[in-house]
Amino acid sequence: MSRLVCLGMVVKDIVFRVPKIPSLPQKLTAFELRSQFGGMAATAAAAAAALGGKVEFWGRIGDDESGQEAMHAFRRRGVEPRLSVTIGSQSPMSAVIVDEAGERMLAVYTGLLDPATDWLPLEKLQGAGAVHADFRWVEGARALYEAARAQGIPRVLDADAGNNEAVRSLIALADHVIFSERGLAEIAGDMPADQALLQVAQDAAEDPSRVMGVTLGDRGSLFCHAGRIHAFAAPRIKPTDTNGAGDVFHGAYALALARGQSWVQSVNYATTAASLKCTRDHGWDQLPDHEEVTAFMQAHS
Repeated sequence: MSRLVCLGMVVKDIVFRVPKIPSLPQKLTAFELRSQFGGMAATAAAAAAALGGKVEFWGRIGDDESGQEAMHAFRRRGVEPRLSVTIGSQSPMSAVIVDEAGERMLAVYTGLLDPATDWLPLEKLQGAGAVHADFRWVEGARALYEAARAQGIPRVLDADAGNNEAVRSLIALADHVIFSERGLAEIAGDMPADQALLQVAQDAAEDPSRVMGVTLGDRGSLFCHAGRIHAFAAPRIKPTDTNGAGDVFHGAYALALARGQSWVQSVNYATTAASLKCTRDHGWDQLPDHEEVTAFMQAHS
């Protein structure tokens, strides 16, 4: 079993299902309401565990009920949580609106959590096959990447939109950087995705082995390695809920690296896992497993 360490933010999601996400502000009536857990690196960890990995999640919570629920949610899904508790603070929470086409919008409260990193068990990285982090706790991600780099462990970054400064500071420390489409646009500006990816890769040319990619939803993904752009198609599916699909992609990609797969093999594996996730609802409760992913890949080769 391959070992993966994920670090970042875990969020309690309050999910509202509506017929359609409107283009203008208005009152909406939801036909379904539920709560579940999410967060970029947290969902990546849950996805990797569902795919058969031995996964740890390193992060922070508040001393509230949501924080305790998050700890139990990780363990129910086979993820070992190592969490620092900030006394007197709320755990992160988000409101998620999902429509019948599977599209979503959300608002996130990240919490006022202690940024200290001295509690991180960095000495336990020995033997890890890969590490993965989001940018929501930049101090922790920096400490994780520096320790992993010293041991030659692959380092995956979820470069989503939301904090340019944090993403830029972490790009130099990761050797596998995967943007969302909006995240890449925030870094590179308004240009086609392939040109933007080449531009960002050239800016990081001090490491020619670095892999950089951008996920494009149902249009697949683009990856840049050694100055060349590679396009990967996504299988055609009928989406039910796209929320968390990018996080599942990152978790599956990092786990494939931890298993010794090449970056190309890792992209194909992650693409399938994320696509299968989009056909399902209920967050962490219906994440695809390794057998489902490999069967789907064989059937659609």
